[in-house]
Amino acid sequence: MKPLPVEPASVRDYKVVTTKVWCCHLIPLPKESNMFPARMTACSLASFLLLGLVTLWPLRPVAMAQRADPEAPPAQWTRISDFDTQHLALDLRFDWPTETVHGTARLTFKPVRSDFRRLTLDAGQPMTVLEVATESGAKLDFQHDKAAEKLTISLDRGYGRSDTVTLVITYQARATPPTGGLFGVFGTGLTFLRPTSTASKRRYQIWSQGETEYNRNWFPCFDFPSDKFTSEVRATVETPYTVISNGRLVSDTDNGDGTHTVHWRMEQPHASYLLSIAIGQYRVITNEYDGIPMQSYVYPDRYADARRAFANLPRMMAFLSTETGIRYPYAKYAQTMIAEFGGGMENITTTHLADNLLPRAHEELDNIEALQAHELAHQWFGNLVTCRDWSEIWLSEGFATYFEALYMGERFGTARLRAILAEHHATYHQAWNEGLRRPMVTRQFAHPDQLFDAYAYSRGALVLDMLRFVVGDEAWREGIRHYLQRHQFQNVETGDFRRAMEEASGMGLDWFFDQWVYRMGHPVFEVTHRYDADRRQLTVKVCQVQKLEPASRHVQTEYFRTPVEVEIVSAQGRRQTVRWFVEAQAEQEFSLLLDAAPRAVRFDPQHRLIREVVGETAPLREVAGVGWWGCQHRHQHWYQPGLSATAVTHRRCNPLLSRVVFSHRHSQHCEDEGHERNDFTR
Repeated sequence: MKPLPVEPASVRDYKVVTTKVWCCHLIPLPKESNMFPARMTACSLASFLLLGLVTLWPLRPVAMAQRADPEAPPAQWTRISDFDTQHLALDLRFDWPTETVHGTARLTFKPVRSDFRRLTLDAGQPMTVLEVATESGAKLDFQHDKAAEKLTISLDRGYGRSDTVTLVITYQARATPPTGGLFGVFGTGLTFLRPTSTASKRRYQIWSQGETEYNRNWFPCFDFPSDKFTSEVRATVETPYTVISNGRLVSDTDNGDGTHTVHWRMEQPHASYLLSIAIGQYRVITNEYDGIPMQSYVYPDRYADARRAFANLPRMMAFLSTETGIRYPYAKYAQTMIAEFGGGMENITTTHLADNLLPRAHEELDNIEALQAHELAHQWFGNLVTCRDWSEIWLSEGFATYFEALYMGERFGTARLRAILAEHHATYHQAWNEGLRRPMVTRQFAHPDQLFDAYAYSRGALVLDMLRFVVGDEAWREGIRHYLQRHQFQNVETGDFRRAMEEASGMGLDWFFDQWVYRMGHPVFEVTHRYDADRRQLTVKVCQVQKLEPASRHVQTEYFRTPVEVEIVSAQGRRQTVRWFVEAQAEQEFSLLLDAAPRAVRFDPQHRLIREVVGETAPLREVAGVGWWGCQHRHQHWYQPGLSATAVTHRRCNPLLSRVVFSHRHSQHCEDEGHERNDFTR
């Protein structure tokens, strides 16, 4: 997943139904922003302008982002089940004309209390439960409350903690009506695609989308990330079609009647939303890294384009395995192209990618590489370790966003990394300026989809970059490895990550997580300096001038504490960087002996902090709270703040708004002018 665009003020007052997206979300256009990518074709520009006409198209029945609302939504707490799912086996057949799946779910579980007599599962409105039986075939009473999306099963007797119980649920489920518009369909369960009178070239496909809580619409389960289980899928389809699901391919059996049954087994535990299926006509691109098979399921007519676009997938896996210190933990990794989908989804071991994001032979590969790196990073962050509840979704999205940026930095140089992070600063600050203000971890939301915003993605990635700045590269890498190794195949909370980083660094980090994760806001520094020629002393004064918001329901930080770098440029052009620690107080002074007055003093020149800076020592270009870095004073005209804040989209990159157009060009200009590229990622 990726950062989603923030709803601009121009449409904020409409009573519109919008939501998080899987990628090519309809992006509202702020009137004041210069957002047109430099390489946009005339056709693309026309389509881009149409966005202004379609931004009110309803996508999903959930508000996209929280606003400063005096009426707080009820607190959402972790759902804890009174049973522990051990295994789920699905046996599926599909009816194309009625767009229905006919399924059998064999659910194996262990009660977590004694005298367990009633089991409650999530089962959505598109589902019709036909029968529930024990493993021996004895039929059980059940009640399916479709309005509440609950299936309650009365067991044949009381079971205890030491028992392992298997139930067989026979059901059928309709496809969920897709929602979407200009850039694709956003599934909420199972989607069927086939040619129609108005879309004769549409491909035959079936694909699923589970996140956040939509897999309940096509199989019964405990549909919340706090429960993990192993799974397997057997799907019977017509012979021309390929079935891709999670884990290892067990068998592919020809049934002799024009159908075949494909059996996939996922042998490591995972959350319900990560189980998936995709069915269509594909050709396979095979590859491997370190003995791990990698498959990309692509359309036969796009095979050449796909080979080019997916060529660096082994390099991505190598980078992520090295950077995390954890070898890829599953039997295989697959990528599957799907039609009329809004972007990319990190289903466990098998990512879904929107086919309209596959570049043609003459198009750049940056966006598709970033997309692949983001979804592959989720196999560690989100899949190997999974947030215990949706309030902690930054542990998935913030990490995938940051490691995607690290990969792009390794691939194209540090200038690209810093450019991408600068865009995330712009995205966060635009969200803040437009009224989206909350802590990264909050339980006050009406629906989990609301949390997939600039805080989960952009601020999440920036907090990780700050943490790396605080603890140093060595402790950072050891902390990441320690965190993943200790909690692999488990649920996690922010406290688990904090403890891993504390143990790796030997530093207490409660203060860091308190102000950046659990509290709302960021510092606004007013920075001035003076030079005393008689004492040959430079004094830098740092004041924190941010204001608390009395009307906010969220806890806030009055004053922040953080290390900061200050760059001093001498009259001869020599650069000196000092590192000071800003305390949580209104103002503070720092002194440094210098032989002569400096030409310039730059506060946080690499923009490692989430902050705004005002005053004479602010970086030379500050736009919407984002201080430019590196060679910004040489190339100010390359910075397009509107593009940064809206082109970075969730599940995935809008094909009309390529955030990499700016990033690549800025990086290239820095390199062309001879600026040093320090390899931050190695």
